[in-house]
Amino acid sequence: MNDVLVPGFVALFILSVFAVGLYSQRLIDSSDEFYGATKMFGAAVITLASMSGIMSAFGFIGGPGLVYQMGTSSLWMTFASGLGFAMAYWIVGKRVRGMADVANIGTLGDIADERFNSGAIRGILSVILFIACWAYLASQVAGGGYVLSVILGVSMETAVWLVFGLIIVYVAVGGMASAQLAGAYTGAVMLIGVVGVIVGFFQIAGGMENTTMTVVEAGELTGEDVTKAFTPQMLDGWGLAEGSAPGLLLIWPIVFSIGVMGQPQVLQRMFSINDPKGLRTVGLVSGVTYAVGSLLWLLIGFIALYLVASGAIEPLADPDMAAFEFVERLHIVLQMIIYAGLVAAIMSTAAFFLSVASGAIARDFVRAMGWEFSERRETWLGRVAVLVVGVGAVIFGLYGGHLVAILGTFGWGTFVSGTIPAVVVGLLWKGASREGVTAGLASALLLNVILLTATQLGYSFPIGMDFYFIAIAVSISVTTFVSYLTDGASGENVPEHVKPIFKL
Repeated sequence: MNDVLVPGFVALFILSVFAVGLYSQRLIDSSDEFYGATKMFGAAVITLASMSGIMSAFGFIGGPGLVYQMGTSSLWMTFASGLGFAMAYWIVGKRVRGMADVANIGTLGDIADERFNSGAIRGILSVILFIACWAYLASQVAGGGYVLSVILGVSMETAVWLVFGLIIVYVAVGGMASAQLAGAYTGAVMLIGVVGVIVGFFQIAGGMENTTMTVVEAGELTGEDVTKAFTPQMLDGWGLAEGSAPGLLLIWPIVFSIGVMGQPQVLQRMFSINDPKGLRTVGLVSGVTYAVGSLLWLLIGFIALYLVASGAIEPLADPDMAAFEFVERLHIVLQMIIYAGLVAAIMSTAAFFLSVASGAIARDFVRAMGWEFSERRETWLGRVAVLVVGVGAVIFGLYGGHLVAILGTFGWGTFVSGTIPAVVVGLLWKGASREGVTAGLASALLLNVILLTATQLGYSFPIGMDFYFIAIAVSISVTTFVSYLTDGASGENVPEHVKPIFKL
């Protein structure tokens, strides 16, 4: 019975997301709305869409896998991200939204171009956004495709083409509006999934005290050539990273709090809100809902540790299987709820990045080259770009092999190293110059490629530091230093129509 009910329920949910995405086409009247859903939605939609975009499927799969591997260390990532929502919407939100009142804004490239009057900045930013989004999409296909095949009971290729095919279609029809509206819908379903996880946690483990005592007393367990050592340090405030990679405990809280300010999943939604007065509410509530969503990360990871420590299952060869080991032991109703939440996370993230990647090419890169189209043709160019980028990402994700895994590390930090100088610093600091941001973006693009290559060749950075932290720090530093030496579009040279933004 479970073999029919769970896949059937999830399939119906997928179709419902598709219907919501198609409906959004009725709301679009301009290319700004297609590319950016500009000033289209209220605080509730933006809150849920922001939460689901940042949490993504990683909160269900990758996060719990990190908890199984490192104990509580990775929780510094997700807890810091919750704080980042308030920082983002309260600090820079009103200025990002204000740009939509002084200019025609549909993409982050539009904001950068209007602020600095520079096609070069728009062009470099479009390349950074496209590469990072493509990397995210391909990794979503590779990782999410496997998850979908397990849930739906079909081959990975069939699952990917069915689900991602539907995503491609509704984003091509509704653009960013479909990604925002469907993202809010899937975000609500993810929160329902959290309730299912909480119930399941107490049903299996009996609570946090029992889980903690079982884990810290388990010692070392071996099964099928896999050994897992349990120590009290796994569940203290720092986890195992304190000894193996202490740099992560410094870097993660910084990158994943400030880093949220530079994520397109947040920045792009700031100018999608119809009333700027709702930004403070969005900052608070999206942070709280993300914190609730973080219970997925925490509890599923703890359950995996408990199941192994108690002898219910053998040590996991693949930590990412933690969620499946947990869910398969639950009542069928809880399975349906949690799996729907997991699929919601996959679809929400994929739709958003597909829209951003297509906009980076069809609008930002095209305008950076000086090519001009009518609004109607620009919208249709975006639809064609969605189809091409989407199908290309699916093919690459399915058959790209190891290269997909390599590019999968390219996402979060690459976004931040590009959007922080071009958008966040540019709107918060009147002294940011055209030359400074151009230099910062160029260094970000170059360093991300060079440092990623170095890691693949076996180079490791001191104290466990991730390469993207260096790229972020250098891009911001270069932007600041060069801006002090130049004055293009800075200070009194800021474009006249943008100057009111700095009074917000």
